[in-house]
Amino acid sequence: MPRLHGWSRKGFTVLELLVVVLILGILATMAIMYLLGYREKALIATLKSDLASAYKSSIQYYADNPSGSVTMDIITAYGYRQSKDANLAVVDGSAESLSIIATHPGVQGVYQVDESGHVSEQ
Repeated sequence: MPRLHGWSRKGFTVLELLVVVLILGILATMAIMYLLGYREKALIATLKSDLASAYKSSIQYYADNPSGSVTMDIITAYGYRQSKDANLAVVDGSAESLSIIATHPGVQGVYQVDESGHVSEQ
């Protein structure tokens, strides 16, 4: 092929390069969304683990104080250790209707443990 004004005709056109960049951008976006889903699932698992641990600490307290009512300070004194950025709060501290909730800035929704030890999303 003849050369035009000192340019060779080898290589990609601007349109072809833009298509490649667009495809790579779409793939990168899909990968990021996929990884963010895994991050949220891990944070939810952390909240559920924290609630189970708080429940076990509450049961230990009730064994020593059958008519007592738990608070976060009591649960902590009985062995509960909070995970990073997890926020737990005792809604009802009595043994008959225990309710502890947990939230995390990276998780949508509120999780709860009840008097039977069942962890669920509210």
